[in-house]
Amino acid sequence: MDSDFLPWVAAHSENIQLRFNAHLESHTTVARHLLHRERIGETLHFSGQNARSACIDETLWELSIRHWDGHDTHLAGPSLDECLALAEKLLFPSTQGALAA
Repeated sequence: MDSDFLPWVAAHSENIQLRFNAHLESHTTVARHLLHRERIGETLHFSGQNARSACIDETLWELSIRHWDGHDTHLAGPSLDECLALAEKLLFPSTQGALAA
């Protein structure tokens, strides 16, 4: 992860929320937690289907970012590193050129 990413996202967002195994607060499964998030319009983005499956089988890290324009980005991964790497890949300007190709 680029060491400039977290300060950049903090400076370019209204709010950041990081959660670990939030499904346990509701005494439910990861799969049901993900369905609930989708039902309320908070679709979580994963790096791929394997990442989603790993979250269901193991642990769930979630990063939610409220941007200054009012829209939210919700990302998830089976590890903190994977969740932050996805956020950097999708949001950090220095890596966005690679995504457009």
